[in-house]
Amino acid sequence: MNTAKSYATQIVLPNELYRAIAQLAEVHGHSVNSEIVTLLAISLNIKVGEDEALVDEFLAWETASDEDWLKMEDLLLHEAS
Repeated sequence: MNTAKSYATQIVLPNELYRAIAQLAEVHGHSVNSEIVTLLAISLNIKVGEDEALVDEFLAWETASDEDWLKMEDLLLHEAS
C-alpha cells in the first residue's frame, strides 16, 4: 500500500471482530491495518495499489469457497431427501 496516497483514519471494532481480523492477518502475514484494508477492498471490489494481486487472490478464493458451499448444500439436500 502506498502510504503517500492514503488517509489516516481510526475505527473502533468489537473485540470479537478485532480478534478475527488479527487471526486472519497472522495467517496472511499482514498487519491488522493491512488486513482491514484488504478486507474492505475485497468487499467493495476495488483495487488497492500494490495489493492488487492479493485482492485478486482473495476474490478468487472467496468465489471458489462460495461454489464449494453451494455444492455442499446441494449434496446435503439430495442426501436428506
